[in-house]
Amino acid sequence: MLTIPSVTLGSLSLALLRVNYRLARFPLQLVEVVAVSRLGEREPMRLAYEQILIDCDRAAGYLLNDENATRRAADLKRRTATVRLLIAREHHHVQHRGVILLDEQRERFRQRRQRDAGPLT
Repeated sequence: MLTIPSVTLGSLSLALLRVNYRLARFPLQLVEVVAVSRLGEREPMRLAYEQILIDCDRAAGYLLNDENATRRAADLKRRTATVRLLIAREHHHVQHRGVILLDEQRERFRQRRQRDAGPLT
């Protein structure tokens, strides 16, 4: 016996919205493949564009119950998180080095000041 799944107006609407989202996302995907992917992984423009795609896919996944969009968002988030972590570590290292240099300069200044002041009598 063949059973036909029940189609409700809500499920039909979601299916149509999912199709429309996929159509709307196609140009975004095309821009990513043609232009954005040629940028370096650490380029701010690329990271910003990828964040837009993540946000769009997350919204579609949540609002349209679109598992493909949810999966795409998670995959892209995982990839960009690694890059963002590397950038943050580099910035931290540079900042830490700056603090060390500043401390060294302060110490040299303090030593010069003591030397120039001479002994107190």
